[in-house]
Amino acid sequence: MACMNARSPVVIGAVVVALLVGLGAFLLSRTGSGQPPAAAPPQGPTATPSPTAGTPTAAPAPQDVLAQQTTTVLKVRVADCAGCQVTAIPDSDTAGQASFAATVESGVAQLELPTPNTLGLSFFIQGQKDGNDTPQRTLVLLQPDQTPPGDPVAQAGVDKASSAGYCWAGTTLEVATLQFSAVAKGGTTQQAWADPALPTRPAQVKLGGNTNKSFTPDCAETTN
Repeated sequence: MACMNARSPVVIGAVVVALLVGLGAFLLSRTGSGQPPAAAPPQGPTATPSPTAGTPTAAPAPQDVLAQQTTTVLKVRVADCAGCQVTAIPDSDTAGQASFAATVESGVAQLELPTPNTLGLSFFIQGQKDGNDTPQRTLVLLQPDQTPPGDPVAQAGVDKASSAGYCWAGTTLEVATLQFSAVAKGGTTQQAWADPALPTRPAQVKLGGNTNKSFTPDCAETTN
Protein backbone atom coordinates (compact mmCIF):
# COMPACT_ATOMS: atom_id res chain seq x y z
CA MET A 1 0.00 0.00 0.00
CA ALA A 2 2.86 2.31 0.85
CA CYS A 3 4.42 1.49 -2.53
CA MET A 4 1.22 2.51 -4.33
CA ASN A 5 1.05 5.78 -2.40
CA ALA A 6 4.64 6.54 -3.32
CA ARG A 7 3.88 6.09 -7.01
CA SER A 8 0.71 8.23 -6.99
CA PRO A 9 2.44 11.58 -7.68
CA VAL A 10 4.35 10.04 -10.54
CA VAL A 11 1.21 8.55 -12.08
CA ILE A 12 -0.73 11.77 -11.68
CA GLY A 13 2.13 13.74 -13.26
CA ALA A 14 2.25 11.39 -16.20
CA VAL A 15 -1.51 11.72 -16.72
CA VAL A 16 -1.28 15.53 -16.67
CA VAL A 17 1.57 15.52 -19.19
CA ALA A 18 -0.40 13.20 -21.47
CA LEU A 19 -3.44 15.48 -21.28
CA LEU A 20 -1.37 18.56 -22.13
CA VAL A 21 0.28 16.77 -25.05
CA GLY A 22 -3.11 15.65 -26.33
CA LEU A 23 -4.54 19.16 -26.01
CA GLY A 24 -1.58 20.60 -27.89
CA ALA A 25 -2.00 18.09 -30.70
CA PHE A 26 -5.71 18.92 -30.93
CA LEU A 27 -5.05 22.64 -31.18
CA LEU A 28 -2.33 22.06 -33.77
CA SER A 29 -4.72 20.05 -35.93
CA ARG A 30 -7.27 22.89 -35.83
CA THR A 31 -4.84 25.62 -36.85
CA GLY A 32 -2.80 23.63 -39.36
CA SER A 33 0.60 25.16 -38.75
CA GLY A 34 0.00 26.08 -35.16
CA GLN A 35 0.07 29.77 -36.16
CA PRO A 36 -3.04 31.96 -36.13
CA PRO A 37 -4.60 32.40 -39.61
CA ALA A 38 -3.16 35.30 -41.59
CA ALA A 39 -5.26 38.43 -41.71
CA ALA A 40 -6.99 39.15 -45.04
CA PRO A 41 -5.05 41.68 -47.15
CA PRO A 42 -6.55 45.16 -47.11
CA GLN A 43 -8.77 45.91 -50.08
CA GLY A 44 -7.97 48.87 -52.32
CA PRO A 45 -10.49 51.54 -53.25
CA THR A 46 -13.28 50.56 -55.62
CA ALA A 47 -12.41 51.42 -59.19
CA THR A 48 -14.51 54.20 -60.72
CA PRO A 49 -16.10 53.11 -64.05
CA SER A 50 -14.79 54.97 -67.07
CA PRO A 51 -17.28 57.55 -68.35
CA THR A 52 -16.86 56.00 -71.78
CA ALA A 53 -17.34 52.41 -70.64
CA GLY A 54 -19.60 50.70 -73.15
CA THR A 55 -18.67 53.09 -75.96
CA PRO A 56 -18.69 51.03 -79.18
CA THR A 57 -15.54 51.97 -81.09
CA ALA A 58 -15.53 49.12 -83.61
CA ALA A 59 -17.81 49.44 -86.63
CA PRO A 60 -20.20 46.49 -86.92
CA ALA A 61 -21.14 45.07 -90.30
CA PRO A 62 -24.21 46.94 -91.61
CA GLN A 63 -26.09 43.71 -92.21
CA ASP A 64 -25.53 42.70 -88.57
CA VAL A 65 -27.08 45.95 -87.35
CA LEU A 66 -30.05 45.65 -89.70
CA ALA A 67 -30.65 42.03 -88.68
CA GLN A 68 -31.22 42.93 -85.01
CA GLN A 69 -34.75 42.60 -83.66
CA THR A 70 -34.00 44.35 -80.37
CA THR A 71 -33.96 47.90 -79.08
CA THR A 72 -30.90 49.86 -78.02
CA VAL A 73 -30.65 52.29 -75.13
CA LEU A 74 -28.21 55.10 -75.89
CA LYS A 75 -26.78 56.85 -72.84
CA VAL A 76 -25.50 60.09 -74.31
CA ARG A 77 -23.21 61.97 -71.91
CA VAL A 78 -22.90 65.72 -72.48
CA ALA A 79 -20.94 67.64 -69.84
CA ASP A 80 -21.94 71.17 -68.81
CA CYS A 81 -25.08 71.12 -70.92
CA ALA A 82 -27.92 70.73 -68.43
CA GLY A 83 -31.28 71.10 -70.13
CA CYS A 84 -29.83 70.67 -73.63
CA GLN A 85 -31.79 68.52 -76.01
CA VAL A 86 -30.11 65.67 -77.87
CA THR A 87 -31.86 64.62 -81.07
CA ALA A 88 -30.97 61.47 -83.02
CA ILE A 89 -32.15 61.20 -86.64
CA PRO A 90 -32.06 57.80 -88.38
CA ASP A 91 -31.30 57.65 -92.07
CA SER A 92 -34.32 57.57 -94.34
CA ASP A 93 -33.89 53.89 -95.22
CA THR A 94 -34.08 52.56 -91.65
CA ALA A 95 -36.24 55.15 -89.89
CA GLY A 96 -39.33 53.88 -88.16
CA GLN A 97 -40.01 57.45 -87.04
CA ALA A 98 -38.58 60.86 -87.88
CA SER A 99 -36.34 61.31 -84.83
CA PHE A 100 -35.66 60.45 -81.20
CA ALA A 101 -34.99 63.14 -78.62
CA ALA A 102 -34.18 63.43 -74.92
CA THR A 103 -33.14 66.18 -72.51
CA VAL A 104 -29.78 66.15 -70.72
CA GLU A 105 -30.36 65.53 -67.02
CA SER A 106 -27.48 65.00 -64.59
CA GLY A 107 -25.14 64.98 -67.58
CA VAL A 108 -26.96 62.25 -69.52
CA ALA A 109 -29.66 62.12 -72.19
CA GLN A 110 -31.12 58.65 -72.62
CA LEU A 111 -32.63 57.54 -75.91
CA GLU A 112 -34.24 54.21 -76.76
CA LEU A 113 -34.75 53.16 -80.36
CA PRO A 114 -34.86 50.04 -82.54
CA THR A 115 -31.32 48.74 -82.97
CA PRO A 116 -31.45 48.79 -86.81
CA ASN A 117 -32.13 52.55 -86.59
CA THR A 118 -28.66 53.11 -85.14
CA LEU A 119 -27.11 52.49 -88.56
CA GLY A 120 -26.53 55.89 -90.18
CA LEU A 121 -27.78 57.75 -87.12
CA SER A 122 -26.90 61.45 -86.89
CA PHE A 123 -27.05 63.59 -83.76
CA PHE A 124 -27.86 67.21 -82.97
CA ILE A 125 -27.56 69.19 -79.74
CA GLN A 126 -29.80 72.14 -79.00
CA GLY A 127 -28.95 74.51 -76.16
CA GLN A 128 -31.18 76.17 -73.62
CA LYS A 129 -31.38 79.70 -72.27
CA ASP A 130 -33.63 80.98 -69.49
CA GLY A 131 -35.49 77.68 -69.48
CA ASN A 132 -36.29 77.79 -73.19
CA ASP A 133 -34.73 75.91 -76.10
CA THR A 134 -32.60 78.08 -78.38
CA PRO A 135 -33.73 78.11 -82.03
CA GLN A 136 -30.49 76.60 -83.32
CA ARG A 137 -29.45 72.98 -83.12
CA THR A 138 -25.92 71.90 -83.99
CA LEU A 139 -24.72 68.77 -85.77
CA VAL A 140 -22.50 66.50 -83.67
CA LEU A 141 -19.25 65.69 -85.49
CA LEU A 142 -18.58 62.02 -84.81
CA GLN A 143 -15.24 61.58 -86.60
CA PRO A 144 -13.37 64.80 -87.52
CA ASP A 145 -10.75 64.32 -90.24
CA GLN A 146 -10.90 60.52 -90.04
CA THR A 147 -9.79 60.40 -86.39
CA PRO A 148 -9.45 56.70 -85.48
CA PRO A 149 -12.51 55.52 -83.52
CA GLY A 150 -11.75 55.45 -79.82
CA ASP A 151 -9.15 58.24 -80.00
CA PRO A 152 -9.77 61.37 -77.93
CA VAL A 153 -10.97 64.48 -79.73
CA ALA A 154 -10.20 67.98 -78.41
CA GLN A 155 -11.69 71.29 -79.51
CA ALA A 156 -8.38 72.29 -81.12
CA GLY A 157 -8.62 69.27 -83.40
CA VAL A 158 -12.21 70.11 -84.30
CA ASP A 159 -11.25 73.71 -85.10
CA LYS A 160 -8.56 72.50 -87.53
CA ALA A 161 -10.65 69.78 -89.19
CA SER A 162 -11.70 70.32 -92.80
CA SER A 163 -14.40 67.62 -92.81
CA ALA A 164 -16.03 65.14 -90.49
CA GLY A 165 -18.04 61.94 -90.54
CA TYR A 166 -21.44 62.37 -88.91
CA CYS A 167 -23.39 59.22 -89.83
CA TRP A 168 -22.79 56.69 -87.07
CA ALA A 169 -21.83 53.14 -88.05
CA GLY A 170 -24.38 51.94 -85.50
CA THR A 171 -24.22 49.19 -82.92
CA THR A 172 -25.61 45.77 -82.08
CA LEU A 173 -25.43 46.46 -78.33
CA GLU A 174 -28.57 46.71 -76.25
CA VAL A 175 -26.96 49.46 -74.15
CA ALA A 176 -24.32 51.82 -75.54
CA THR A 177 -22.64 54.90 -74.06
CA LEU A 178 -21.71 57.86 -76.24
CA GLN A 179 -19.83 60.90 -74.96
CA PHE A 180 -20.24 64.29 -76.62
CA SER A 181 -18.60 67.63 -75.95
CA ALA A 182 -20.35 70.90 -76.72
CA VAL A 183 -19.36 74.57 -76.78
CA ALA A 184 -22.17 77.04 -76.18
CA LYS A 185 -22.38 80.82 -76.23
CA GLY A 186 -25.33 82.55 -74.66
CA GLY A 187 -27.08 79.21 -74.38
CA THR A 188 -26.68 78.50 -78.10
CA THR A 189 -24.57 75.48 -79.05
CA GLN A 190 -21.76 76.56 -81.38
CA GLN A 191 -19.88 73.26 -81.75
CA ALA A 192 -20.49 69.65 -80.79
CA TRP A 193 -18.39 66.54 -81.30
CA ALA A 194 -17.92 62.97 -80.08
CA ASP A 195 -15.08 62.36 -77.63
CA PRO A 196 -13.78 59.74 -78.16
CA ALA A 197 -14.36 59.58 -81.92
CA LEU A 198 -16.95 57.12 -83.18
CA PRO A 199 -16.89 54.93 -86.30
CA THR A 200 -18.92 56.44 -89.11
CA ARG A 201 -20.27 55.60 -92.55
CA PRO A 202 -18.84 57.25 -95.70
CA ALA A 203 -20.89 60.49 -95.71
CA GLN A 204 -18.86 63.58 -94.78
CA VAL A 205 -19.72 67.18 -93.99
CA LYS A 206 -17.31 69.92 -95.05
CA LEU A 207 -16.44 72.27 -92.21
CA GLY A 208 -15.63 75.93 -92.12
CA GLY A 209 -17.74 78.95 -91.42
CA ASN A 210 -21.20 78.11 -90.13
CA THR A 211 -22.03 75.27 -92.50
CA ASN A 212 -22.87 72.81 -89.75
CA LYS A 213 -25.38 75.02 -87.93
CA SER A 214 -28.32 74.43 -90.26
CA PHE A 215 -27.09 71.17 -91.72
CA THR A 216 -29.60 68.66 -93.07
CA PRO A 217 -28.28 65.10 -92.68
CA ASP A 218 -28.24 62.74 -95.64
CA CYS A 219 -27.17 59.29 -94.47
CA ALA A 220 -29.40 57.24 -96.75
CA GLU A 221 -26.40 55.81 -98.60
CA THR A 222 -25.20 54.17 -95.36
CA THR A 223 -27.42 51.14 -95.90
CA ASN A 224 -26.08 50.34 -99.36
